[in-house]
Amino acid sequence: MLKIVNLINTLIQAIVIGYIPYYCLNKDKRVEEKSNEIKFITSIIAIFTMIIIISNTIGTTSIASISMTISCMIILACFYNRNYDKAIVAYIVTAFIMQMSSIILGNIQWSYIQNIIPIESVELSTIIFMYIPVMIIEGIMILSVDKIYKIYNLIASKKYGFTIAIIISISLDVILTISFIIHGNETVFLKNLFIIFLMVFLTILILYFINTKNKMDEISKLNQALQDKNNELKKVKHDYGSQISYINGLYIMEQYDRLGNILKGIINGNESVSDNIKILSSSDSIISVIVNAIDSKGINIIVDEDYDISNLNISEYDIQKIISNIVSNSVTVLGESGLIVIKTYKIFGNVYIAIKNNGAKIDDEIIDKIFEPGFTTKERGSENGFGLAIVKELVKVNQGELVVSSTDDFTEFKIIFKI
Repeated sequence: MLKIVNLINTLIQAIVIGYIPYYCLNKDKRVEEKSNEIKFITSIIAIFTMIIIISNTIGTTSIASISMTISCMIILACFYNRNYDKAIVAYIVTAFIMQMSSIILGNIQWSYIQNIIPIESVELSTIIFMYIPVMIIEGIMILSVDKIYKIYNLIASKKYGFTIAIIISISLDVILTISFIIHGNETVFLKNLFIIFLMVFLTILILYFINTKNKMDEISKLNQALQDKNNELKKVKHDYGSQISYINGLYIMEQYDRLGNILKGIINGNESVSDNIKILSSSDSIISVIVNAIDSKGINIIVDEDYDISNLNISEYDIQKIISNIVSNSVTVLGESGLIVIKTYKIFGNVYIAIKNNGAKIDDEIIDKIFEPGFTTKERGSENGFGLAIVKELVKVNQGELVVSSTDDFTEFKIIFKI
């Protein structure tokens, strides 16, 4: 009897898990490509089959919940690959309600009801007090899909909604797994496997928050640099306002000779190179010296060093060629306006030099070719197409790693050296 009820519940779960992401994505106006009924039905079959396989191989063990969550995410990501993040958010909202129901009802069953009924009635009590309430909740979820969509829309519209949703979902699985371990009779192997998973999850979580903090610090420093630049512009506006008033006075008094001299002075003053380089660390560092020697052509450059790269076992000459080639290439790409941010930092045994610019995205077709000797997107010349090839060779010679990533928002060259 319990096996039949469990099979029915599994089918209902598969329908709920498949239907709610399908409904949310079809209703979401941000999703360009809508799903169809064939994909919806196929996803339900795939989820149902996956749950049956996991149930028959792993059973109701401590790691079953985590395995099912990860498997469901993978299946939905495959079916809704163009909008995988939104599909997974919809699933996580669904799974959250189902997990909370399982945790609450399971603890009531294991902690209270099972202790006050005869042993021969445990199976019946599990059906009455656990399976039937769970199936009722799953039915209510389908009937209240519009309310679930509102929760999904609230999370999916946030910048970090996808990441936060995954953290919450895995955290609930961990809680459910701990509950299984406490109330069940798990093998030592499964307990150790869960401990390993928990350690990996916590490590990823810590690294994520460290990365988020670094990004927040970077944004804070950029905001400060922007505020400083805004104050400079206000000063320039004030100075030029005074000059214009004075010039207007000379014009009214017909002092044309003095007016001409004043205008020449202003023109000559504008010929000097403006200070577009903002040093947030040491102005005497290697990178600061390198950047100050480059013609930035009006591009704003921010240098933020949390690690002194002079401590690396690399010659200053090699560092100069690596950084100057990347920065010069970024200046050329940006043209007459833009921002370049250079950061150095240390994580564990690695030192990172990150050079990021807000220029146009590098096409996926050519991003792997930009380090090839002679490859260039600029007008061909004797010196074009070799700067980044030199960078790659120097990084390799010094036992480093060079990684480039490019999005619509920024392009980043990341150089990694082991200490």
